[in-house]
Amino acid sequence: GTANDQQRLVAGMCDPNNLLEIVRNFTLFSTNDKGETIKIVGRYQQFRAVKLAVQRLLDGKTPRERSGIIWHTQGSGKSLTMMFMVRAMYRHSGLQQWKVVFVTDRTQLEQQLAQTSQSIGFTVKVADSIRALKDLLRSDSSDLVMAMIHKFREADMAETFPQLNASPHILVMTDEAHRSQYAMLGANLDKGIPNAARIGYTGTPIDKTERVFGDYIDKYTMRQAIEDGVTLEIVYEGRTHNAEVTDQKGMDTAFADVFSDYQLDERLEILGYGSREAYLEAESTIEAKARDMLRHYLTHVFPNGFKAQVVATSREAAVRYRTYLCLALADEIERLEQDNPLGLDLDRLRRLETDVIISAGHNDLPHLKQYADKSRHETSIKRFKMGFGSEDEGLDGNLGIVIVNNMLLTGFDAPVEQVMYLDKVVVAHNLLQAIARVNRVGDANKEKGFVVDYVGIGHHLKKAIDSYDEREQKEVEDALSFPEDELRELEANHHAILELLEKHGLTDLTDHDAFFDLFYDEDLRFEFMSLFKQFTRSLNLVFPARQALDFMGDYNALTEINVLAGKHFRDARLSMKGIPPKLRALTDEYLASRGIDVKVKPISILDEDFESQIGKRKRTKTKAAEVEHAIRHHIEVELDDDPELQASFAEALAAIFEKYRNNWQQIYEELENLRQKIKDAGNEPTYGLHKKKQMPFFRMFKREFFADRELNDDQVAQLVDMTQQIYLIIETELKLTGFWESTPARNKLKAEIQKKLLSPDFIKIPGMGKKHQHVVSRTMEVAEKNNDRILYAH
Repeated sequence: GTANDQQRLVAGMCDPNNLLEIVRNFTLFSTNDKGETIKIVGRYQQFRAVKLAVQRLLDGKTPRERSGIIWHTQGSGKSLTMMFMVRAMYRHSGLQQWKVVFVTDRTQLEQQLAQTSQSIGFTVKVADSIRALKDLLRSDSSDLVMAMIHKFREADMAETFPQLNASPHILVMTDEAHRSQYAMLGANLDKGIPNAARIGYTGTPIDKTERVFGDYIDKYTMRQAIEDGVTLEIVYEGRTHNAEVTDQKGMDTAFADVFSDYQLDERLEILGYGSREAYLEAESTIEAKARDMLRHYLTHVFPNGFKAQVVATSREAAVRYRTYLCLALADEIERLEQDNPLGLDLDRLRRLETDVIISAGHNDLPHLKQYADKSRHETSIKRFKMGFGSEDEGLDGNLGIVIVNNMLLTGFDAPVEQVMYLDKVVVAHNLLQAIARVNRVGDANKEKGFVVDYVGIGHHLKKAIDSYDEREQKEVEDALSFPEDELRELEANHHAILELLEKHGLTDLTDHDAFFDLFYDEDLRFEFMSLFKQFTRSLNLVFPARQALDFMGDYNALTEINVLAGKHFRDARLSMKGIPPKLRALTDEYLASRGIDVKVKPISILDEDFESQIGKRKRTKTKAAEVEHAIRHHIEVELDDDPELQASFAEALAAIFEKYRNNWQQIYEELENLRQKIKDAGNEPTYGLHKKKQMPFFRMFKREFFADRELNDDQVAQLVDMTQQIYLIIETELKLTGFWESTPARNKLKAEIQKKLLSPDFIKIPGMGKKHQHVVSRTMEVAEKNNDRILYAH
């Protein structure tokens, strides 16, 4: 058949030339937030973009032909792509002499580049003033120059540059290429280094009027990143009305849409404010919105352990938000102590903290100044990125809500953040960059990111992105979904799982035996699990909106089937493990009301009550299936350290099904007999050997040399003696530290075991001459499986 995507990717990556290039140019080491060294390997879009860009530098005849844009969506690793680009250039003989200039306003990128450049043998020369930049550009050396644009004075940037260097072997790489503050510097660089190539990196499409870099070198859109699992889809939820001014009732039902300038003055006049800023900063507005935000956060995001960011219209508004969020939080805790229908974790909620992260201004008043402290910012960001309940270097992760104005809207990466509450008018690429804070992949319960809009951007989303080409607008819109989309997906997933069951004649969700019979087919069981997971995921996104309540009855019944089938088949995949905490509190309560304790393990086949438990099943097939899976579980888990016993019982189980096929009555009876034999095995004679440490070796020797034959007393005595002598050798050697990692130590033990087997005491055992090497290997296997028992069991 035709190759699938994974096969194509594997074949492409394992091509010798590509693999060598990935190791040389697309692999680097970095340090994560915990201070651990991690290895990073480039993704396919980074590999592709760098190859295309390098080719363009080599083939282009003019600066324009060598230039272009790399649009890789937020969160897909643009900074790393820039690093990989530098490495690829300096490893290519035709590009080693080039000077590379980075233009950025991110100190994080400066740190990353410094680390990377060390690993490839180059140092980054940082230009923190226009004068320093000019000096570095004049030199002909092939170095890495970083222009830290946020450190440049605007007056200096406005001065026209003279021609500094006419070399065509200069590449200017600009991070987030559409920033307006780059325009003046860009024009000056055109004059100062007229023959340089320019590559702009962006996470959002470039405005069609701003294509100073030329056309796209490579695109990796939001939709592609979502499909690859690199980023998450963003669910947009509007909290404003879009009513006409005459509709007074409509205006009172939600927060005012202040995004659109259309009739804005009239709207604000009705609301009693002189300007948009005055409305957005008003304490009464912020108090109402803060309460609404907190209710949304506590019902949709907090239960699954994720965090929130509030974007306020000004620094003053940000500080006010903290005051009103704290007040709202205290009221919510008091209310939930009386009535907690969602089963929220109140201990965690009482520890929940909020903080403000804003930049400093001239002559700030004390109430603003305290939140503009850089060292406080560093601590708060670290705490925000940590999970709830975690601790590291004296810090805890209880900071759950950060409130910002301009900070943390770009380049801020926190997978634990799932929701952004937007109370600031943000447009075009700034909007797309801001909302991308919530699209980072987190743990398994983070299905999507949420943006909750309090200013009306969503009503005007089309307007916010209409500066892009039509195709790019569509690519942006494809990465956003809306609550009605989530509800439609929930309805579809609910229908799909019920349709599967109906197709197989199951309409009564309380007939558990019928489900067990159906799930005997492992493919069907897997299909149910997949559909149940999808149903869970979509319900988790919509709940606790009232529309979700219509699905809770069926969901609870299916959860019960999921848990009981897991116990029945001893199948750990059918469990409560994948159910997010938000739904878990409710399903646990439902299962408890049905007398089901998910913490109680399935009954063991050795248990006295096992037979009566099985007797409750109505159908013979259901009984046989439960005994079969209980035996399988016992063989695989309980006998894992005794390969001989494990193998003999596994063979007996397979023989029953081979012999009796679909005769369920006969199968049930034979399985019961086998269960008894397994129970009796626990009472076998040990001949003075240690049951846990030495008997596994005795059973293996008996099986290898005598198969299932009855042994006479002399043969038993000989095997017991051999077991004891060989066990003593093994126990002595295993006490060496790192024994199993040492090839010489293992070879020495093998030689000693062989010597003992071929000694005069045991050479005459039937088959010893032919089988001794095989028995040495089997002895090593049993020893390795039982390593901990040999060393530590009593």
